[in-house]
Amino acid sequence: MKKSNLLFVFVLLFSACGPASESGTISTCSSTLAAMSALTGGLEFPANFQTENPVKTGSEFDVMQYFRVLDHLSMQPGYVLDYVYRYDGMGGYPVLYVRPAGQPPYATEADLAAGGDSTGYLDFVRTDDTPESYFQFVVLATMGSQFYLFWHANYGDSQIACDKADVTDILASLNGDFGYRISLASRVRAALLTDVGPSVKFGAQTVEVRFVTFTRWGGFYQETYTFSQSMPHTIQDVQEKNLVPYECGVMF
Repeated sequence: MKKSNLLFVFVLLFSACGPASESGTISTCSSTLAAMSALTGGLEFPANFQTENPVKTGSEFDVMQYFRVLDHLSMQPGYVLDYVYRYDGMGGYPVLYVRPAGQPPYATEADLAAGGDSTGYLDFVRTDDTPESYFQFVVLATMGSQFYLFWHANYGDSQIACDKADVTDILASLNGDFGYRISLASRVRAALLTDVGPSVKFGAQTVEVRFVTFTRWGGFYQETYTFSQSMPHTIQDVQEKNLVPYECGVMF
């Protein structure tokens, strides 16, 4: 075999066995997050959820609407995403779960517990194996329960930053209107953040999604999720690094 042909074969083999491929940043990040926020941002807190042992009637927000925005995701055939509401002396928030499409929804958390259904809803969410789908997967994991939050549940305010403009907007909001102002040192550190946008890296059998989040009770974090590329997309590892600490000082 000629040397040129041997070189060509070597290149092909190296490409097949080489390092994981990087997708780069997700260009649809901002539009996806804006559309998710638009679904839940103006929701009126149902009166039937503002009581002990709240009962879901079916007239509340339908979480299956998420898939109109997260269009690279879908539920496993025959199943739907649903939730019950948990309300106690410390606050209130939705508890997401999956049920067969032909099964009536649970009205209360007690009904869900008695039914023995798993609340591991992400195991029933399918991707179309594109970089965008894996980013949307972590969007659902991060934002899926961020509606109808009451009192202490509002600590769960993590938001994904898509770019430097998002970091700038977040810094501008930390002006003392809600909690402490961010310190000058932390402001400078945040302004110097690089590679803010989310990225997706494909391995042999896993997918890694890296993104930056912000919470008023902790600051800026780099999050790295690793999960199975095949169904179910089980989360195998979560790494969290505090890039810029910040505490608003507000206690609910």
